[in-house]
Amino acid sequence: MFSEERRIRIMDIINSGKTVTVEELSKMLDVSESTIRRDLKYLEGKGLIHRTHGGAMNPLPTNYEPTFLEKKEEMIDEKKAIGRKAASLIEDGDTVIIDSGTTTMEIVRNLSVNRAKIVTNSPHAAIELQYRQGIEVILTGGMLRYETQALVGPIADELIQRIKADKAFIGTNGITLDGFTTPNVVEAATKRNMVRNAEKVYIVADSTKFNKASFMRFADLDEVDCIITDSKLPEDVYNEFSGNGIDIIKV
Repeated sequence: MFSEERRIRIMDIINSGKTVTVEELSKMLDVSESTIRRDLKYLEGKGLIHRTHGGAMNPLPTNYEPTFLEKKEEMIDEKKAIGRKAASLIEDGDTVIIDSGTTTMEIVRNLSVNRAKIVTNSPHAAIELQYRQGIEVILTGGMLRYETQALVGPIADELIQRIKADKAFIGTNGITLDGFTTPNVVEAATKRNMVRNAEKVYIVADSTKFNKASFMRFADLDEVDCIITDSKLPEDVYNEFSGNGIDIIKV
């Protein structure tokens, strides 16, 4: 069985509504578990399935929103690497917007500057920085969402609209050639204001976010200066996006 034929067969099995394990697929298709894992990784990279621990299921709906605690346990090493790289781009004297999220928290943990203004809608980030002398923390205020632990809504938006930041580091649930998306309308509006009120905009997202679309777009590709992601991003996906003019840093 050729790889394309095998992947179509895997899609047929998953589309039947069943969550299947790597072991089950290996036996069904008479190939090794490592081959199945490569196939699942390829299909997930195309946004066709959602991998689970040890298996796979149908893609999650565009309005599905994993919680902060759920995301905290995913792609840990990749998020740490992204956070270190993003933090290295922040210079003394910068005014920086840092979005709420598990990847952006790694930026906060790796800040090495002695003097900066950090505007954030993340209470967790503010707590992390509370004893950093020389770093001025401005918490946006607003409605605290349980799912993402982000402060959002009109109060947060008004403060963000009043500032002009040198850089913004923003998380996302999905990245496609159509832009950057998130499941919640109110949170999308707050992210949108972050994009509009920074001189340079960075999206920080692990490679699993590529070629996935969520409910609400908050930025187009040409509104973002750079995506910082991990080294697991497939070369064909990298070429697809960089060919459309987006700068991508893989770490």
